[in-house]
Amino acid sequence: MSVNMDDLEKQWEEELKKKQQQKAANNPPPAREGTPDQQGQWEPVGGSVEPECTEEHMEEPPDDVLLALLNIPLDISVEVGSRRITLEELFSLKPSSIIVLDKMLSDPVDIKVNGRKIAEGELVVVNDRFGVKITKIVSPDERIKKIKG
Repeated sequence: MSVNMDDLEKQWEEELKKKQQQKAANNPPPAREGTPDQQGQWEPVGGSVEPECTEEHMEEPPDDVLLALLNIPLDISVEVGSRRITLEELFSLKPSSIIVLDKMLSDPVDIKVNGRKIAEGELVVVNDRFGVKITKIVSPDERIKKIKG
C-alpha cells in the first residue's frame, strides 16, 4: 500500500480544524480580565500568562490516519558487526575469504530501523532461522542526541 504523506498531513490538519471549530462553537471564550493597553490590546491581570499544556489541549490524529501510519513499511536490519576495508582488499575477496568483524561473539548486535539504531539484542536460533532477542531499547533522548550530532 502506497501512502502519500502530504495527503495524510492535509487530512490530519482538516480533522484538527474541524475539532477546533466544534470546540469553539461549544465553548465561548472566557471573559477577559485585566485592562487594555494603549493600542487596545488586553493585558492579563498579574502579568504574562503562559498557556498550560494539558491532555485536553493535545489533539489526537483521526483513527484512519493512525491506521495508515501503522501500515507504512519499514526496513529492519540486524548489524552483527562491521569493518572498514580498502578497495584493494574488497577486490581480493573470494568465496573462501573470511572477514573479521569489530565485535566479539558475546557482544550485543545492533537492531536498526531504516538505518537508525533503535535497540540492541542477542542472536538466537528459532526453527533453523536466525532471530534476535531484544535486550535494550534505545531511549528517545539517546536517539535525539544522535540526530543532533
